Amino acid sequence: MGTQPIVKNRDFNERQIKRIFYRRLGIVTWVSFVAAALQTMIFFAQFDPAYLNEIASITISIGRWQGYALGFVFFWSFTFITGLFCGVVMALPRTRLAQRTTPE
Repeated sequence: MGTQPIVKNRDFNERQIKRIFYRRLGIVTWVSFVAAALQTMIFFAQFDPAYLNEIASITISIGRWQGYALGFVFFWSFTFITGLFCGVVMALPRTRLAQRTTPE
């Protein structure tokens, strides 16, 4: 017996399906936020944003605080997209080839 998407499962009503979706979205958002905070701390402990601005080939006047903010937004968007993609892949139903067969 393979897994089915939650939408096709008759044990859940529409309200429960929405709650499950929002719960999963909240988990992905929170985990990506924490991961981005850790990545930002580790990255900017090694590299100063002001120095990175000086050696960059693009001439944009960005201060230290703007560099921290842009770095955090970059890390958060990257980890959010990665977590969202993993959640979508895990929510997909199994194919016939991946289903376990019982021995006869």
